[in-house]
Amino acid sequence: MRKHILNVFALLAMALATACGSDDSINQAADQSVQQFEEAGVQEDMRNDALFAAEAASASMLQVQLGEAASSMAVSPEVQGLAQEMVQAHQNILNDLRDMANQSNFVLPSTLGDAHHKVYQEVTDKSGISFDLTYLKRIVDQNEKLIERYEDMVKHGKVMELKQYASKQLPLLREHQQVLEKLQDSIDNL
Repeated sequence: MRKHILNVFALLAMALATACGSDDSINQAADQSVQQFEEAGVQEDMRNDALFAAEAASASMLQVQLGEAASSMAVSPEVQGLAQEMVQAHQNILNDLRDMANQSNFVLPSTLGDAHHKVYQEVTDKSGISFDLTYLKRIVDQNEKLIERYEDMVKHGKVMELKQYASKQLPLLREHQQVLEKLQDSIDNL
């Protein structure tokens, strides 16, 4: 009996440690989405869809926040202009995602995920031309990751509304990538 009680306490301790161990807003939102789907009786594994929705929200929030910072911190007028465009575009992407999430019962984070927060800190800790270069490099990297994730969701997503959302956003993300790479190349060639 004592061994059984110790096992129960050990399991509870592991469960609490696991639950408290991840304070990342992306994982928390994805976990909540999965739980809602399970409670609704959805039999399929919805983790990838839930994780994508949460990652996409955090990534767009990062683009908006970095763009807002770049509007005032960037020294290059081209970078400032690009930043303003990115703020508008990613705010629209985020609004579309929120609409889809409300219709399809996905939980989205309200704050940046840990990895996105680190990128934000890395960029905003810079100033002058160093800020511009770091901003461009990081948003190019982030946009590449977004494109890969959106393409994966179009191919492997389970929720049709989420797949449609991802498919709708891909052309804009690809267009951003071309503009970003062109601007980065022009700055690299100075």
